[in-house]
Amino acid sequence: MAVTGATGTQGGAVARLLSERGHDVRRVTRNPRHPDDVHGDFDDPASLSTAFAGVDGLFLMTPLSGPGEVAQGKAAIDAARHVPHVVFTSATNADRATGIPHFDTKAEIERHLAAHHPQWTVLGPAAFMSHHGPVALPIPPTLKLHLIAPEDIAAVAVLAFEQPERFRNRRLDIAGDQLTGPEMAALRHTEFVEVSRAQAEVYSPDLAAMFRYFTDVGLDLDLEALHAELPEIRWHSYADWLQLCSIRNAIDAPPASPSPSTLPGTSIARRTSARETHLASAISPSASRSGSAGSATASNPIINDRGNGHGWDPR
Repeated sequence: MAVTGATGTQGGAVARLLSERGHDVRRVTRNPRHPDDVHGDFDDPASLSTAFAGVDGLFLMTPLSGPGEVAQGKAAIDAARHVPHVVFTSATNADRATGIPHFDTKAEIERHLAAHHPQWTVLGPAAFMSHHGPVALPIPPTLKLHLIAPEDIAAVAVLAFEQPERFRNRRLDIAGDQLTGPEMAALRHTEFVEVSRAQAEVYSPDLAAMFRYFTDVGLDLDLEALHAELPEIRWHSYADWLQLCSIRNAIDAPPASPSPSTLPGTSIARRTSARETHLASAISPSASRSGSAGSATASNPIINDRGNGHGWDPR
């Protein structure tokens, strides 16, 4: 399996869980440093074709939003035409003509994928959960935001690879919890600060448009129906995920790249390392394997974009 963005939050979680599930993982990066890394540059389509050669699946996330993102995303899709299954990570409701610039670029890439690849899955993650600092957001204190743990994005992506027909040519918006700013702050034992729209606009017109859409229109995502449809995913509530982060911090080390704890095709045994428990339990052991083998500053305390164009981090 090839994974782009494997050095970041989303892609790293996907690469680790694929490895935990017994898949061979090819981490595609501009600057290979890890034994599983291969060179692949979004500005060099030929390098992507080489990096994707012979894989059974591709987890695709485009680089940070910008003027070249659409061209880079389309080039990556074209380079992956021979790959049996492409899972592209976009943003919740990006296909709804939101007018949010970085949502609209994702939507254009989604359309290219659907038009030019025989088997694809699009995931639309909500906002990434965060555990750093105060919760400072340009939203009213009564507005509930959809949130998701990166581990849950990884779990859905891996399930899509392992059950390709179930996820064939589907778009799925995903989230694990829904909370107000004050509720998030209370769980983090910190304060909620309602940032003005004017301040958000100065920080980033793009992200200001996103929060304006969240407030004025709202996201269409039914958590109860989603979780009922995917009972194999052990969805993290925000409280559960914060507890997981506390365990990691106590160990004082980031999650290590895991080695498979079981043979391919068998259920996952829980790891003895607390750092890796979240990987082993991300997908229920009852889930079948039927698929292909194989920062914000003190002066701008609003958003920390984590690299998927939507993986903002409420502070």
